[in-house]
Amino acid sequence: GLERVSPTDFAFGRYHALIIGNNDYQHLQDLETAVHDARSVEDVLRRRYGFKTTLLINANRYDLLSALNKLRETLNDGDNLLIYYAGHGELDRVNNRGHWLPVDAETNSSANWVSSIQITDVLNAMTAKQVLLVADSCYSGVLTRAAIARLDAGMSEEERLRWLKAMATKRARVVLTSGGVQPVLDGGGGDHSVFAKAFLAALEENQGVLESQRLAQAVIQRVTVTDAAASIDQVPVYAPIRFAGHEAGDFFFVARN
Repeated sequence: GLERVSPTDFAFGRYHALIIGNNDYQHLQDLETAVHDARSVEDVLRRRYGFKTTLLINANRYDLLSALNKLRETLNDGDNLLIYYAGHGELDRVNNRGHWLPVDAETNSSANWVSSIQITDVLNAMTAKQVLLVADSCYSGVLTRAAIARLDAGMSEEERLRWLKAMATKRARVVLTSGGVQPVLDGGGGDHSVFAKAFLAALEENQGVLESQRLAQAVIQRVTVTDAAASIDQVPVYAPIRFAGHEAGDFFFVARN
């Protein structure tokens, strides 16, 4: 496997993460797992992957947008960014647009909602090299069906290394979304959502360099076999983000063994 190759052979750049977990809503039903999911994601990214992390717990609209804008101002093309959101979502079917609902969101007014268009605009303006958006909530409407350059399962180690080196230089804007509208508690007695549990397991198990398309495949496989996901027809989706400046390539997780 790739474990024999030092990740220092690659110019992967610096890693940052903005992680948002919203449980305590002022006007909507509270959620059970989002805060714990966010804390656990922050822990694994910092501990196993050396990310510089920003954790927002029960964030309102201002908190969320100002954190995004701060990253837009400070990150450059030597940086990679992961944004993880766990909280309520709302899908505007007329405009085919997803919204994240901060803790100050109201049901009868979209004034404090954060639309996928706002997030996409910030990501497009960012000079950060590779951005992965992970949403345990809906993020529909900005997804495109365009294919991501697929890894061939039959690649030799040398071919895969060449592919990784080439992709590590490309600008990427990709999203992995849970397929649900909000984090749904796993019926298996766990205190994580179905999606977060699968995401955390994939990151804990990885020993070398993990492309997010392979991470996504592992997450999708784990989620779709669970009863909790089946009961609400939840199928995660992985795709480039349309209108966010995606070129090619992927987001890479480099484990610090």
